[in-house]
Amino acid sequence: MRVEFYKTITNKCPIEDFLDSLTDKQVEKVLWVLRLITEINPIPTTYLKKLVNTDDIWEVRVQFSGNNFRLLGFFDDDNLIILNHGFQKKTQKTPQKDIKLAEKRKLDYQNRKIMNDLDRYINKRKAISPDFAKSFETGYEAFKFGVLLKEARQQAGLTQTDIAERMKTQKSAISRIENHANDVKLSTLESFAKALGKRIEIRLV
Repeated sequence: MRVEFYKTITNKCPIEDFLDSLTDKQVEKVLWVLRLITEINPIPTTYLKKLVNTDDIWEVRVQFSGNNFRLLGFFDDDNLIILNHGFQKKTQKTPQKDIKLAEKRKLDYQNRKIMNDLDRYINKRKAISPDFAKSFETGYEAFKFGVLLKEARQQAGLTQTDIAERMKTQKSAISRIENHANDVKLSTLESFAKALGKRIEIRLV
């Protein structure tokens, strides 16, 4: 059995943060239990137990000097458990808020696992920069649309000057649209398409 710690998109590790908050003796007992889990099979339910009525969340159970510590996680395969949340248990039942947090982090882990490196970095950048998160998607759509317009013009065998003459505008205006079509009026884009002998089609998806 292998034990790994979940990390957020910004590379923070909730389990390490929890362990760092414990005393040497407390963390010693927790780490003994985690190492035990990796070395013996079957693992006693005293130390590892599946929580019922959850999204396949498992609980590492540690008792030390009257304190109950819990680490929640999930199996990524038969021999790998990902721990994503730690806390000191003060009630008989595991609190629902802690279970929900573990389930949320499980979903985040699974979603990011299937991402390619490009998407993973984009999401990371969004998480650490609100300004980037606010502008990236709309900016990209405008950029992509400008590229598509340029490709359509070139395929039609027309120059920017040709389009500008048909639209009764300046070549610089056509260049601006093709390089980044943000903040361009829909009527302008429709005129550009008409100059290409095409039309703009808008769809809600």
